[in-house]
Amino acid sequence: MPKWFNTNSVHNAINILVVLIAGLETFDWTPFMTEKTALQVVGALGISKLLINAVRDGITGMASQQPPVKS
Repeated sequence: MPKWFNTNSVHNAINILVVLIAGLETFDWTPFMTEKTALQVVGALGISKLLINAVRDGITGMASQQPPVKS
């Protein structure tokens, strides 16, 4: 796998998909998917992000104090 492909890049890709699906709401998006399907897709993407975090960091890692951002 390429060096840049990691769990963070997967998170970013999922975020982009969520924004694109939500952005379809501004158009006549019913030919693409129904409201119910859009909700299910966005929900599944959100759950997948939680599962990625749980596998990568563990439950305690997800709830622990985060280190400060270095600028």
